[in-house]
Amino acid sequence: MQRRQRQATAAAGAAREARGGPAGAGPPSRRRLLRGAGAVAGLGVLGALGAGAVAAGRSTWSAVDPRTEIPLHAGTVAVGADGERVLVGGCAPDLALSPGTRLAAALPEHSPARDRAAEFVARTAAWRERLRARLTEGGGSATGVGSSPAGAEVSAAGTSSSAGDADLLVDLADTALADLWVLDDDLPAPVAGWTANWRYVWPRDAAFCAVALARIGAVDRAADVLAHLQDLQQADGWFEARYVPGTDRAPDRRAPQFDGTGLLLWASAEAVAAAGAGGGAVADRLAPLVTTSLAALHHATSGGTALPPASPDYWEVREGAATLWGAGATLAGLRAGAELTGSTGAEESAKVFAHLLEGTFGRGGWQRYRDGGGADSALALFDATGLHGMIDPARLGALRSELSRPAGGIAPGAAWKQDGISWTPSTSLLGLGLARAGEHRAAREILSWLAAHRTEQGSLPEKVLHDGRPAQVAPLAWTAANTLLALDALAA
Repeated sequence: MQRRQRQATAAAGAAREARGGPAGAGPPSRRRLLRGAGAVAGLGVLGALGAGAVAAGRSTWSAVDPRTEIPLHAGTVAVGADGERVLVGGCAPDLALSPGTRLAAALPEHSPARDRAAEFVARTAAWRERLRARLTEGGGSATGVGSSPAGAEVSAAGTSSSAGDADLLVDLADTALADLWVLDDDLPAPVAGWTANWRYVWPRDAAFCAVALARIGAVDRAADVLAHLQDLQQADGWFEARYVPGTDRAPDRRAPQFDGTGLLLWASAEAVAAAGAGGGAVADRLAPLVTTSLAALHHATSGGTALPPASPDYWEVREGAATLWGAGATLAGLRAGAELTGSTGAEESAKVFAHLLEGTFGRGGWQRYRDGGGADSALALFDATGLHGMIDPARLGALRSELSRPAGGIAPGAAWKQDGISWTPSTSLLGLGLARAGEHRAAREILSWLAAHRTEQGSLPEKVLHDGRPAQVAPLAWTAANTLLALDALAA
């Protein structure tokens, strides 16, 4: 069954819908917009948001339907006794795991997967210890916009964002590391998830995963991921929306997407920087990706003087106009390209394009489209990718009330289906943006909320229902990567 889509006028910023996926592929695609409008009086518990945020949220919400139910396909993914990945918990069978791992307890002691897992733990040990030391000394607890008083509850589960929750955040780091490992191990690049319609390589997700790998001490693996995407890039610089792992083949007829071009260029610059003295070798290896992507961005924006082409973004629907996400990804790529190449022309294009965004999206209030569409979690992409100073911290912090959902997370945008569901990719992206913008207390609150809404097996799910239950897919590589990068920013 071909994917069916319904699109309202971009200027009005109406909600988009995306249904289905490849024929016989099982559950709906991972960024599906549920249909229909809810109708119920009660809004439930907002968790991280105070009474003022409740009032602000009500001014933009349509009625929330708390009856929206989505199953938890799996509580986690693990390497089974036969060495193959299996879904565990949720709707999948339970499986005894070795403590603190994504490995079946019955997996032989000297199996290749155990060896690879141990190597990953050793590689990331220094990062983890630095994180613990920094969190314990309270270095990440500076007050920021949208922050609650020290000791205030920030989730329905009652977790706190004060300096005393260092253990909780270190535990979150451990589980996010395990989530990223199990969706990346022994693959050409990380897959989004392991449930059927998620078992693909999305360039945008892979970009964030590569940056996370570089930051936590696995620079070589980050370079491998980026080199693989380099091999998949089309001659014009574009990428397919997603790829069957280990191939250059798209699994369906989704339109190519432009955001991966800028995001993978940004990821390349991050990997080069994280490599330190070895950055030159990483840059040489990724030279084709850098030059092709920078040329594509320069051409598509006419040297920074035009908005990027209309393209589907992380909402995974067709678009008739450039989105805030696409614009942010393009600017991140232009600036990264200028940094990597030292080209004055690239630097000038990035400056011109930044002014263009301020005069278009900025003038319109940084909404989903230059002339409307409402708030969008894509606003966090700017600070998340190092584009500091463009977005007022107070404006970024306001997303928590503008896009709030009953369980305490946020939705992708104001025009999203009002189903009461929190989306962890958007919520974790906001945490990352706040952390890299220096708004550490607000970031810690979001990270504490994520920690409190993991599955029973400890994985970060894609969605959280109105009452706080994890739903859909777990783990999700993009959420794990965002979480690790936000924690890394607190430890910087």
